[in-house]
Amino acid sequence: MKEVVKLAITGSIGSGKSVVSRMMSVLGVPVYDCDANAKRLMTENPFIISELKRMFGEECYEDDGTLNRQYIASRIFSDKENIKRVNALVHPVVKSDFEQWAVRQNAPVVAVETAILYESGIIEAVDRVLVVWAERETAIQRTMWRSGMNRTQVESRLNNQMGADDLLLMSDYSLYNDGDEPLLPRVISLVQELKNISDFANPE
Repeated sequence: MKEVVKLAITGSIGSGKSVVSRMMSVLGVPVYDCDANAKRLMTENPFIISELKRMFGEECYEDDGTLNRQYIASRIFSDKENIKRVNALVHPVVKSDFEQWAVRQNAPVVAVETAILYESGIIEAVDRVLVVWAERETAIQRTMWRSGMNRTQVESRLNNQMGADDLLLMSDYSLYNDGDEPLLPRVISLVQELKNISDFANPE
């Protein structure tokens, strides 16, 4: 059985990792979005649902079973211990879901987008790490513009994520996303490099 190269795409909020993920998807690389799938699993996985209700109350879910995102966010981001508790609950399930998804893909390279690569344990399920990064102020302005959050809210989230300097020390590849130098040519080059080291490209 040929092994795919599993690439993690990580970076802080506002770094541009989602832009890179979309580019890779267009280039034929299947991308697993940890944030989107975590939200899906939080409404589908019975264990997660029961534990969240136990932690924070029935208010975690609307009457129709959908996640009360505003309430959950207010509880999680107001207390670092709550962040740890929810991560410890949700991320092992997400990691397992990603591993099952990766096996089903028929491609030389697959990617997983996550803001908390090391904290979530996803690092254990990948072969290479790409860090997308930008200056802190650039990341803050981007996030405020696209999300409607104020500076305090954005800085709170940034402070709860690993900084670019630490991520870069543990990465295999990096993309500096300042908005000036085009990203696409660099993403194309990286995808080709990853394909070249895949067993799909180099069968025994």
